Amino acid sequence: MDPEAPAVTPLPATAKKRSLPQQQGYFLRQFRRCGRVAEAAARTGITPRTVQRWRANHPRFANRYDRIVEERISMMEDDLILRAGHVERRPILYRGNEVASVERHNTQLAMYVMNRLDRARHRAEDRAERRELAELQLAAENRMLERTAELVAQKLRNGS
Repeated sequence: MDPEAPAVTPLPATAKKRSLPQQQGYFLRQFRRCGRVAEAAARTGITPRTVQRWRANHPRFANRYDRIVEERISMMEDDLILRAGHVERRPILYRGNEVASVERHNTQLAMYVMNRLDRARHRAEDRAERRELAELQLAAENRMLERTAELVAQKLRNGS
């Protein structure tokens, strides 16, 4: 052996790759912690597009994801209620003495965030309505196909 050759250190054992349910669970924990899809996906080692595919293809994951989003929205609404009730008091000083005070409410921020939450809620309601409408149309099509099959069977029995 050459004494000047660097010592060979064995490579660390590669970490086992997580299974899909493990990855999804890890993502959901990170998402619950930070509240941002892009950040949670980066921490998990996936892309935000992967999260979209998981939501589309895995109903259980989508339900858990939606519950976390609802929790976050609820927390934000609670925080806004607390902020709306908070009054910022600014003293007015004259020659070093407080002669009056001005109270300020930050209603503009509260209105902006509540409008965003309302729009998100309306979008969710619209999605639910479209889903229900699609299910009703599918059920109507199935009934029509069944009726058509019954009529064809009846015609074949009658020999027409």
